[in-house]
Amino acid sequence: MKPRSLILILLISGAPSALLVWAAVRIAADEQIVVQQQFSGLMEQRLQDVRQNVHRYFQRVEAELQKITSLDDPEITNLRHLGRTEPLVMQMFVLTAEGRLRYPDPAQTLNSDEKSFLLRTSKIFTDLHLTAPTVDAVTSNTLAVPRHSEFRQKIVTADTASTNEGSRMNAESGWFVWYWDRGLNLIYWQLRPSGRIIGTALDRSRWIADLIGQLPDGPPRTVDSEENYVQPRIRLVNAASETVYQWGPGTDAATEVAAEIALAEPLSSWRLQSLVAPEQLPGESSGSLFGLVGGLLAVGVAVCVLAFVLVRDYTRDMWEAERQVSFVNQVSHELKTPLTNIRLYAEMLEEDLEQLSPDCREQPRRRLDVILSEGQRLTRLIGNVLTFARQKRDSLELKRKTGIPDDVIRQVLKHFQPALERLGIRIHTELHAGQTCRLDTDCLEQILGNLISNVEKYAAESDRLVIRSRLENDLLTMVVADDGPGIGVRDRDRVFQPFVRLSRDITSAAGTGIGLSIVQELAWLHGGDVRLLDHFSGCRFEVTLRVNRA
Repeated sequence: MKPRSLILILLISGAPSALLVWAAVRIAADEQIVVQQQFSGLMEQRLQDVRQNVHRYFQRVEAELQKITSLDDPEITNLRHLGRTEPLVMQMFVLTAEGRLRYPDPAQTLNSDEKSFLLRTSKIFTDLHLTAPTVDAVTSNTLAVPRHSEFRQKIVTADTASTNEGSRMNAESGWFVWYWDRGLNLIYWQLRPSGRIIGTALDRSRWIADLIGQLPDGPPRTVDSEENYVQPRIRLVNAASETVYQWGPGTDAATEVAAEIALAEPLSSWRLQSLVAPEQLPGESSGSLFGLVGGLLAVGVAVCVLAFVLVRDYTRDMWEAERQVSFVNQVSHELKTPLTNIRLYAEMLEEDLEQLSPDCREQPRRRLDVILSEGQRLTRLIGNVLTFARQKRDSLELKRKTGIPDDVIRQVLKHFQPALERLGIRIHTELHAGQTCRLDTDCLEQILGNLISNVEKYAAESDRLVIRSRLENDLLTMVVADDGPGIGVRDRDRVFQPFVRLSRDITSAAGTGIGLSIVQELAWLHGGDVRLLDHFSGCRFEVTLRVNRA
């Protein structure tokens, strides 16, 4: 097989196969993404159930704390009693309408819990960092809530803050999150009609223990991932990504996070994570992958076989066409020699007839003219075939020699004159290229021969043939015009294509359809061009050739 055919097979089979592989990879990747999204969605759905439990727990706590803080004129003894008797309450506090800390009041005698509370929350309420020795020296005026304190800012902006999942965070009550000793602590506050703010700091260990009590203590529900049942491990982590509580099988080292969601207020910085073993994560299905590979192989083999058959048939047709062209070329070469002898002896016979009397040579002369005319026609046909073959082999080349263009034109017309006269076509010439120059006279003869031959075959009803020539600098211009049926506008480009015939009628003039294509190719080879000009009737060809002035 020729390299060109092999390359053609590779292109025909390789391009579709590569496209199929690319499409298959994209489909597999998209399918994998969909499977992973579905798997993560199932895992997240389980986490949402846990998140709802946590949310419901804080709703209950909030309802309970709202009752506890619903005090219009709280007494200190009652506040201390609530701190001792309510499990969730670590410390109560009261802020006056003017923003002063009324309880715990540093001006009064404080117990250890109250002092501890002031130390922990001093930065929140006063922007001051208090230490144990300075607590007793602090006055009520010092603990007045500044306008820019963290807690004050929270209260001022509470009415514009967005709420999450039914949280009662508004201008009347809400949650405040603060950190102490690297731990998250919660404060619930309520704004009373009197303008006071009654709040309570929750016992961190207690609410965490109660929260964990709301979470499952056994294995979580299994998740159906279409191919197997996955039992995830659920983990509750704080803002520092430290595990607060977890349940389910597996260990941290052997699991990966499959889904993660944040909790609602007040624990919005905490997250729930669903972890599964790496081998339980969704992967590519071996069955679908095998089917995909098998399908690609089948399509690739089919495309390769089809490409091989097409290229084989194409190669066989081209080889057969080359054999036919080679045969025609060989026959043309073989015919050229006897045809040359026939023309030679016909011309010699023509000279011999000149020696006879006019009465004796008239009839033989007419018959001899037919022989010469048909010989010229056959010579042109063979010349076109050989020229076309050389053109296809890219072996056409000019053979410039000294000559006069008008002399070449007259010589060509002399060969066509008997045939044109029999058709009643008068020859009209306007020749103005009588200067000597260097050009390929054989090329010029073949160009004119093909153009005049078309007049003889296709414009027999024309009454005249006009040939004009002029030589300006190095450009030879010739015009060949007739008054025949002409060529339609839409066919003017087609007539220069090989083997194009405008009429398929078998009774029309015979021809190979390569004459005008040879004219165009020879004109290009000679540095010029050929054009079919607009004309009121018939055809008008303009040929330009580049010549070298002698």
